[in-house]
Amino acid sequence: MRVRVGDTDLAAMLPEYSGGQGDSARGLVFEARTGLSDWAEAEDELAEAFELTRAAVLAGAPVVYVVRTAAILGRDAPLDAAVATGLLGGARALAFERKKTNCYVSVLAVGDDVEPRTVAESIALLVATRGANGQIFPLGTEHLGAALP
Repeated sequence: MRVRVGDTDLAAMLPEYSGGQGDSARGLVFEARTGLSDWAEAEDELAEAFELTRAAVLAGAPVVYVVRTAAILGRDAPLDAAVATGLLGGARALAFERKKTNCYVSVLAVGDDVEPRTVAESIALLVATRGANGQIFPLGTEHLGAALP
């Protein structure tokens, strides 16, 4: 599975749940960076996501985007929120447009209090079950009482 995550603990745990790491066609886990300071950084983040996603989708592999819950709810810095919601929009478009090819893409929204092992287990669950295709799968409690995008 192709893994592009900033959390070193999560990166270390993913191979245990995904059956290996590297550039295989078995899927993509893309964690959105946070703390973006200008539009160029946000554009670079989305461009990298696009390139990695295109390769995975053309190979028929699943894609999971990992974003911060605060960003997807618009409670974080504006550029972080722009990237998170951009990934959500892309996930929804891919799931709909490539439905006939059984394309799978989901967005895992992770709260600040969620352990990396829980994130890794959730990624494995999403990929195995193809749950929440084109949708947000929230982890943690930050989303309670909020209207999800």
